[in-house]
Amino acid sequence: MRSFRKRNGPNTVALRNIVALGRALTLSWLPSLAFGGCSADPRLASLGSAGGPDGARFEDVSPLDSVADDERKVDDAAGNCTEAREQLLRPVDAVSTGEVIVLAGSSAVRTVYSDGSTGGTQAAAMNPRLYLNLETATRVAVTDRTAPASRDWDLAIKRPILFTNSGDAGPGSGGAVLLEGKDFDAVTLDDAAGKDLLEESFFGSDCTPKVDATGAMKTSFDGWYDYDQATNVLSPRHGTWIVRGAAGRVHKLQILSYYGTLDGGSGQSGGRYLLKIGPL
Repeated sequence: MRSFRKRNGPNTVALRNIVALGRALTLSWLPSLAFGGCSADPRLASLGSAGGPDGARFEDVSPLDSVADDERKVDDAAGNCTEAREQLLRPVDAVSTGEVIVLAGSSAVRTVYSDGSTGGTQAAAMNPRLYLNLETATRVAVTDRTAPASRDWDLAIKRPILFTNSGDAGPGSGGAVLLEGKDFDAVTLDDAAGKDLLEESFFGSDCTPKVDATGAMKTSFDGWYDYDQATNVLSPRHGTWIVRGAAGRVHKLQILSYYGTLDGGSGQSGGRYLLKIGPL
């Protein structure tokens, strides 16, 4: 009995525990050895038999997930910012039904009613932007999905957000700058000479969206209006915009009203622009 107790005393039990632990550690290395000594996907290492952090079972984690992640990183590194673009622009795969009507003027200077109201504030997320050709003062039949590859449009409108066909918005040579305080009729091509027309840049180098003081996407038309908090009314800043179209042609543009009506007056509904457009 003494020898039995001696062989199975505290030191012996501890030794057996150490041996068992060593075997367990050895077995734990076998999966990595089966793959040529490479460690397992670190995302899978956190998944126990009972499930991952979101309750996912081990077999629910597909290798395709990591491929998609890698593709997205490569895409973003190339400057496309695909995921951020979806969240910021929220593209709708449909052509706008907003009306574009020339109310007055000739081929030189026109006053144009452009309905970029997109059904109102509540319905805006479900409706596409209105795309304009400034030279012809017509609506262009592109969708939010096809517009980034089209040179047919010059100006995109959705509620109070406007941007040109350039940079992160499209393949065109567009850009815009405000000549603050300058009357439309007084603006000539000389006023555009040497001006830095801003191209559209929606994202930082890490694909972080650029936003304005209100949290909305920042474009070359940033600050085009003054907002009266007492009345909730947007008023265009006094001045004339120099806008370069997708094909490089330069226009002058004045935003007359955000609440335009078909008779050339002002109403209550926002997003209905009265634009004065002329070539330079």
